[in-house]
Order: sequence, then structure tokens, then C-alpha cells
Amino acid sequence: MTIWIIDGNNLIHSDPRLRQRMNESGLESARKLLDHDLGRVKSSGEQIHVVYDGGSSSGDRHGIHTSIAKHGTAADDRILSLARSKSTEGKVQVVTDDHSDIGSRLGGAGIEWMSCDEFRQLVMKVGSGRKQQGSTSDKPAPPRSKKQIDHWLREFGVTGEEE
Repeated sequence: MTIWIIDGNNLIHSDPRLRQRMNESGLESARKLLDHDLGRVKSSGEQIHVVYDGGSSSGDRHGIHTSIAKHGTAADDRILSLARSKSTEGKVQVVTDDHSDIGSRLGGAGIEWMSCDEFRQLVMKVGSGRKQQGSTSDKPAPPRSKKQIDHWLREFGVTGEEE
């Protein structure tokens, strides 16, 4: 069994699509999109745990376990603790761009470090042998916020007023 432990804030900030969602609709919206994406690529022989630095815990969605670092502790410490406790259950893959803070402190049998970029390329794009929907299209993503829709309406000269 592979157990993925993901630094959620790192992954959101490293992924252009998730970062755009966060900027347009907020962190919680980006978290929901990440949970949805991870749920689509998760195979039955995997566990996925996403750890965030702050906010409110949203519980488990799409088979993805989420947790928030407790007040006064960093997500890095929560990730390390979770990795060590899960190492007896299978191969643990920690996904973070904080190699100096987390990756270098992992050590131990069955625990490996992977950057967010590597994870996106190997898992989120391929996901158990299947392509993510829309990943091969050159078509831009549809607008996801009122601000973005209003922008495109202005760009095309549509004001909503009848002539």
C-alpha cells in the first residue's frame, strides 16, 4: 500500500490551476478542487492525507483525509508525525517543496520525499494509468468566478444592456 502525505499549501501554491482558483475564489475553494482532483486519481491501494497550515478542517472528501496543523504548530511537524506513524502500514511518500524543513528530516524505512512538481507530473497527470479529464486539451478552462466572467464580458463588449 502506498500512503501519500501531502503538504496541501505547497501543492496549491505550486499548481497554476489551483493557485488561480485560490486567487479567484479563496483557499477553501482551492482545497475543494484539490480534494476532487486527488479523489479522481486515487487508486484503491492508496491512502491520501493532505495537511494544511491553517483554516478549518473540512473532514474527508472524495476519500481524501485532510487535517489542519494545530494552533502553535506548523504543518511540517504534523506531516513528519503522520509520516512516522503511517510508516508501519506501507510505503509512505511525502509530497512537499519544503525539502530542507521536511524532506531532510524524514529518514526511516519506507518514507520517501517527492517534490510537488514531481507529484503533479507522476500522479495527478497520469493517475493510475488514466489521463485527467481535460489535461490534453488546448482549450482554456471555463471561467470559475463572477470576477472572471465579468472580465470576459467586458473584453467582448457585452454589457448586459439591450440595444
